[in-house]
Amino acid sequence: MFLDAARFPSGHVQRSRVCVFGSGPAGVTLARALARRDVPVLLVEAGSDEYEETSQEFYRGTVIGDDYYDLSEARLRMFGGTSNHWEGYCIPLGAHDFEPHPHFPHTGWPISKTDLDPYLAEACDVLSIPNRFEERRLGLDVRQTQFQFSEVIGIGEKYRDEFAASSNLKVCLNSALIGVQAADGKIVSATVRSVSGNDWAVEADYYVMCMGGIENSRLLLWFNEQNDRQLIANHGIIGRYWMEHPHALLAEALFTNEEDIFFREGEASFAMSREFQVRNKILNADILVNAQPYSDTKRLIASIGCVAPGLGRRMAKLLGKQMVCGARIRSHYEQAPVYENRVALGREVDAFGIPRPELHWRLGENDRETILTTIRAFAEQIAELDLGRVLLDDWIRDDAPVHTGDTIAGWHHMGGTRMSRDATEGVVDANLRIHDLTNLYVGGSSVFPTGGYANPTLTIVQLSLRLADHLEIVLHGSNR
Repeated sequence: MFLDAARFPSGHVQRSRVCVFGSGPAGVTLARALARRDVPVLLVEAGSDEYEETSQEFYRGTVIGDDYYDLSEARLRMFGGTSNHWEGYCIPLGAHDFEPHPHFPHTGWPISKTDLDPYLAEACDVLSIPNRFEERRLGLDVRQTQFQFSEVIGIGEKYRDEFAASSNLKVCLNSALIGVQAADGKIVSATVRSVSGNDWAVEADYYVMCMGGIENSRLLLWFNEQNDRQLIANHGIIGRYWMEHPHALLAEALFTNEEDIFFREGEASFAMSREFQVRNKILNADILVNAQPYSDTKRLIASIGCVAPGLGRRMAKLLGKQMVCGARIRSHYEQAPVYENRVALGREVDAFGIPRPELHWRLGENDRETILTTIRAFAEQIAELDLGRVLLDDWIRDDAPVHTGDTIAGWHHMGGTRMSRDATEGVVDANLRIHDLTNLYVGGSSVFPTGGYANPTLTIVQLSLRLADHLEIVLHGSNR
């Protein structure tokens, strides 16, 4: 059921068992799962049904450090959230992505892959993808992986009719969370401002912030300031260890088709083994291969023939038999969690008087070494396996700055309200509850302690389904 919050009188109080703020993949999945369990839910979204420039203006901010996108373009303030930007890439995090890395501090989750595995099939249904992520080893360290691709563009749109018909779920659009009131270690109410300018309140048993990998941190920082830094005792940890998936253009390649290496419409993906990562003191990275047209393949064979005539002749013969394919190789790779990379409150304020975000983001030498070591080893092992030849881009051979093309990173905003075993290392616990509060939770990729290389949406949905189970148990306990 959709409510028109603009018609709420000033001072109106909307009550619910659970209130979810934000309608991206985390918020929609959680609200839907709870409503289907007969739990009354209020879903509050700051934006409208559609993109509006006046609403999007609230997402402006400042970036300090390396080149990054305009923050008002890297996320969307509308129903469905930034899933309206999404290209649909899905793959689960690997088991080792949850484990501490011996050469990188502040890695490791307080949960394991086995805690999320029970939610994988349902998460695939939510995103309309097959639950099929086969993997195989090619040689010592190369793993061939498999992405799935969702056609869901805008998760809010997919479930809009279901939400409109639901008696357990109420949705308020154009309604921005601007404050919380706390007492005795819990949130007792939240203040919301509608597009008409009137303020109203939410009173719920449990509150969940699912507003994205920048807004979750920004608003928690602001609410803590409003409440004399009493909401979260370890105030300095909020917004810290923020991460992205840096992107890079890496190489061209010629692959032979004998091994059926292009498993779907000219696309393939690879990664190096966990043992390789630990041995070389690097983090995770994917190798994304996209087939090139015949003309580019022919050009690449000619280039190879100039330096290796025998190999060039062999590849030319395979080309004539349609048994060789040219390809472009790119990657998005894991960034190390670093305390200095953070979301902070800036000096400029938005129209509600809330400080705009100030994103501090820099890539380190460890991040660069991850992608360089990965692509060089991949090239060597593909040659050793006689599956093809990889021609590294000039920037790799010349030790120049990383070449990203037009894509700096993936708009994958991770960290800032990271999950941890105790309040000294993070903001939320293994069940996504803020350590210092009994009824405030956080959903979305801001809770990720590390990011692996997997696009975060599938993991976000898994975590939201797990949170729905947890809240259902907690709510049943409170009814006793």
